Amino acid sequence: MKTLFKLSFFIITMAVSNMTKADVAVSEYTTKNGVKVLFVKSANIPMIDIKITFNAGADQDGSLKGLSMLTHNLLDEGTKKMNSEDIASVFESTGAIFNTSVNKDKSSVSLRSLTDKKYFDPSIKMFLTILSESTFPKNEFDIQKNRTISSIIEEESDPSEIASNLFFKEMYGKHPYASPTNGLKNTVKKIQRKDVLNFYKKNINTNTAKIAIVSPLAKNDIIKLVEKISKSLNHSKISGKPISTAVKKNKGKYIFKKSNSEQAHIYVGTLSIKRGSDNNFPLYVGNYIFGGSGFSARLMQELRVKRGLTYGVYSYVYPMKEIGPFVIGIETKSEQAQLSVKLIQDMVKDFYKKGPTEKELNDAKQAIINGFPLRIDSNSDILNYLSIINYYNLPIDYLSTFTSNISNLTKKDIISAFQEEIDIDNLITLVVGNEKAKKK
Repeated sequence: MKTLFKLSFFIITMAVSNMTKADVAVSEYTTKNGVKVLFVKSANIPMIDIKITFNAGADQDGSLKGLSMLTHNLLDEGTKKMNSEDIASVFESTGAIFNTSVNKDKSSVSLRSLTDKKYFDPSIKMFLTILSESTFPKNEFDIQKNRTISSIIEEESDPSEIASNLFFKEMYGKHPYASPTNGLKNTVKKIQRKDVLNFYKKNINTNTAKIAIVSPLAKNDIIKLVEKISKSLNHSKISGKPISTAVKKNKGKYIFKKSNSEQAHIYVGTLSIKRGSDNNFPLYVGNYIFGGSGFSARLMQELRVKRGLTYGVYSYVYPMKEIGPFVIGIETKSEQAQLSVKLIQDMVKDFYKKGPTEKELNDAKQAIINGFPLRIDSNSDILNYLSIINYYNLPIDYLSTFTSNISNLTKKDIISAFQEEIDIDNLITLVVGNEKAKKK
């Protein structure tokens, strides 16, 4: 991160001042069957990037945790006329990249391809076929299911995975966000092929889809393309139900989980905000100062630079459809665990009351604003922003107003946001380590 901002500073000082403005013209369109599309014309390279985001994340798994991940991993493993090798061969021959991803509250299917017809036509044809004709073959289902279970078993012996999964379980209780995205061993074992087919019909369809595209294509060509994409999607009238379990406020607690690891894995945090909250920008900048900016952050300066307690410590605010977490994470020697916990808790309380110094605020705003052009420097960067804006229904001018929203923030805004959203009296503190890490 530090290297990134050094590079950013060099570029900015060599450029004109309006480089800090996001010169990204976002257009919107709704397909005939109701799928919302955002697209940006980028003439830099003859490449098209497409991402379809679905309301089909792990929060839609129900009792079969891991169902969404397994379904998405199987999308390109077989169609009515092609097996997994045939599909892979098409993308290899055209140089295209097909990908799927799943997180706690959404999923996506994406394609990157050259726009030359020789490469684009077979790539997009294959992409559309996957969307409309995935068959989830039984043999591939068994392979992917066993592979997922093996991965979960492996994670059960990894202290960092143990800590992360337990922390979210303690924070979210019975809410779907409590479970790992790839599921639990006992739930994945219960998943049958019919469950995957049912999830596909209910959740990966026009009712839940949002499309984002970055390409050099003309508007008319984009419209023709998204109509094809939209038409290829499942039109099932059955759709996944919204999450019914509300996120409940935490009660403060301390948890110790014994592990044979020499390093203690520590998480401290609580609930924060939903995506689109009015406090998004002040919390973003406040967290950047506190623990989100690498070596310049308070946490890193205090725990690594001054005291040598760790190689790395960080914090983040992660807004989602429902209330997301505010998390502080650190790995340290087991005998230093309790000292690290106390320092972190004291620093959170101090920041909560006093906020940043004016210098910290000005430096952070300058770094974020000057670094912003690098954050939208590639088609894939812009595509990721477009998909977030589209999926979470953020303002369409989010990119063009980003730097002004940052620039206008005051110390008072940050203190107010932290005090409104971060409940420091009910922090969850988790320590995973050996006996030396345990509270005396």
